[in-house]
Amino acid sequence: MKPLSLINYHAIGFDLDHTLAKYRVVNQIKLTYNSLIDFLVQEKGYDSDIRTDISYGKDFICKGLFVDTAKGNVIKLSHSGKILRGSHGTRALSQRELISTYGPTLLWEHYEHAREAVRPSTGNKTFAFWENYFDVPALYVCAQVVDYWDKKNGGPLPSYRDILFKDILAGMECNYRFQAFSENSGYFFPKLKQNPEQYYQACSLGVKQWLRDLKMAGKCVFLTTSSHIDFASLTASSVLGPDWKSYFDIIVTNARKPGFFKDNKPFLSLDGILEKETVTYDKLEEHSVYSSGNHGDLEKFITKVTGVERPQVVYFGDSLCSDAFPVKTLTDWDLILVLEEMEAEGFHPHDNTHHYWQQDERDRKIVRPVNLAVDEEEEEYLLSRQWGSFFYHPEDDPLQNRHMNTFWGELVTKYSDVAIPSIESSTGP
Repeated sequence: MKPLSLINYHAIGFDLDHTLAKYRVVNQIKLTYNSLIDFLVQEKGYDSDIRTDISYGKDFICKGLFVDTAKGNVIKLSHSGKILRGSHGTRALSQRELISTYGPTLLWEHYEHAREAVRPSTGNKTFAFWENYFDVPALYVCAQVVDYWDKKNGGPLPSYRDILFKDILAGMECNYRFQAFSENSGYFFPKLKQNPEQYYQACSLGVKQWLRDLKMAGKCVFLTTSSHIDFASLTASSVLGPDWKSYFDIIVTNARKPGFFKDNKPFLSLDGILEKETVTYDKLEEHSVYSSGNHGDLEKFITKVTGVERPQVVYFGDSLCSDAFPVKTLTDWDLILVLEEMEAEGFHPHDNTHHYWQQDERDRKIVRPVNLAVDEEEEEYLLSRQWGSFFYHPEDDPLQNRHMNTFWGELVTKYSDVAIPSIESSTGP
């Protein structure tokens, strides 16, 4: 990772969910879990006793795990494809059981496919993974579904692939398809809309002032989110307030990341929540909201706003697959990765003021009030004793040099320029 200063960039871009918008993660996990269980019981006929209090499974919940859909196993991988830990359903597997299942080297046969799956528009039904907290509780549900069918069958099934993809993915489609927000359908959005304050944590005054100051300094500040305008509006207004649009020079919704960085789809104007006419890059207007689009035309808009032919752009995002990988491989932008796991693992400041990063700003003793408090219950969900660190696995580090040696830890190093625990810790120029 390299040192960087925001003062050197002409444009600063932001993802929304889990980047600018911090969720109350414990409540989000509970809602996501229960919405998927509701689907399985109501739509797929599962027995109601499959539901449990998610707090009993919080140690199982961990970002960055894979589901071996044939075997019904959940596994954690090293950067080289070695299986570090595993479970069958929710039952932890011993080292002897892992070796019996995967061989003495413990190298996962689908490792190369897993690496390819990080790239845009690739995937493989031999495994599944989820990397954000809209999805991660589904991992625990997958494990419960394996337990459920093992019990029904009186032992392990030959394969769990069809069941997991048919039932779990159908549930996620039901709950997260974009029409469900306006229809008030599914089992997720209706509850989120009913009490949004339970699920969103408002940005601090410091973050809001920082965004204003970036614009005052002549930066082009933009928001690019894959959420449709109705969901994005609820999220942004919940964290920034009813004037949320005023913080940005341009807003792009339904960006379909990572497609936004690799495809050439046009920008579309919006009439309420409906996508309307195609808008060419030279017709994009400041302080407007659009749908779809592509990063190349957005760069041309940035050039028009800043007057800089080849603008330097930095983007804040939380997803390794949708933000980090495409930004670092398909654009000339720099990438600041927001990883809430850093808070849980102790990588965070300890006071609620943040000084600017530049010496001239320090000399003026400018500080901003930000919210760097770490919720203890949230840490319990973000950090798993069963699976260990998202970034580092000591048993696979014989030299004890503490380099990031998990599957996802290596990708953090490779596809980000800087990693931070939250946007609250980044309020500098």
